[in-house]
Amino acid sequence: MARGRLEHVASTKGSAPVVVMAFQGWNDAADAATSVIDYLEDNYPTKTLATLDDEGFYDYQMTRPNVFINEQGKRELAWPNVTVELCQLPNREVVLISGPEPNLRWRDFVTWVDTTVKVSKPAYIVLLGAMLSDAPHSRPFEVSGQAPPALAGRLELEPNDYEGPTGIIGIIGHLYEQKSAAKLVTMWVSVPHYTAPPPNPKAGLALIERLQTVLGCEFDLTQWRDEVNEWEAHINELIEDDPDMAEYVASLESQTDAETVPRGTGDKLAAAFEEYLSKGRRSGDGLS
Repeated sequence: MARGRLEHVASTKGSAPVVVMAFQGWNDAADAATSVIDYLEDNYPTKTLATLDDEGFYDYQMTRPNVFINEQGKRELAWPNVTVELCQLPNREVVLISGPEPNLRWRDFVTWVDTTVKVSKPAYIVLLGAMLSDAPHSRPFEVSGQAPPALAGRLELEPNDYEGPTGIIGIIGHLYEQKSAAKLVTMWVSVPHYTAPPPNPKAGLALIERLQTVLGCEFDLTQWRDEVNEWEAHINELIEDDPDMAEYVASLESQTDAETVPRGTGDKLAAAFEEYLSKGRRSGDGLS
C-alpha cells in the first residue's frame, strides 16, 4: 500500500519540479542509474513524500527483504519498497522515484506512478537506465534516449533503436510516449559488459552530467570524476594481467573508433564474448 500523503509539489524556486526515476534491477546495469538518485539524496536536503510497500508488487524469492544492523546495534528488517522523495536543489525541486523494479502487476504499478507524476505537475519526466553493451571502458560511454527539441541537441543523445525484452523503465517510457513526449526525457547509458559488477562510476557520471542540463544546474562532481579515474586505472591493471582480455578490449576500441560495428546487448553479447574466449584460454565472468 502507499503510505504518506502526496500533495501537489508547489515550487518555491520559480520553476516547476522535475521528476527523476530509476529502478534497481534489470534497468540498472552496474547500479549506474540508481547511483544518480543516491547522489542527489546524499548531497541535497531530501524528504520522503510517500512509500509504496504493497507486497502484491514483489515476489520475495526474487526481490528479498534485507536484514541490517541499525545505529543502535539492533537487527532490523527492510522490505522492498518504492519511495517518492522531494529533493531541494538550489534552483528547483526534484521529485525522486526509486526502488527495486517490481516483479508483479506492472500495469497497476505504472498506474500508481502516473498518478504520482500528475500530482507533481513536472516540467520534465526523466527516466534513467543502464544497459550492458560491448562498449570499451576506455572510451566515453554512449548515452541513448530521447528528449524534447529544446533539450535534445544539448544532451547529445544517440537514437535508441533497441528491440527486445524491456524493464519497468521501458514500460513507463512507453506510457508517456503514448500520452505526449513533450515532457519526457529518457537516458540509457551503455555499460561495458565485462565491467558489469558495480560500482561503475563512469556510467553514473555520463548520466548525471546530462541530468545537469535538464535541471539547469551544475553539481560539484570533482570527487565523482576522481573515482572514475581510479576505476579506469583499476580496470586497466586487471586487463594488463590478462592477455586474452587485453586483446578483446583492444578489438572493442578499434570497433568504436572506426564506428563500423553495430553494438548489441544481452545474450548476443555474452555469446560473442564466450566464442571469442573459446579460441584461447577460458577467462572469468568479468572484471571487478
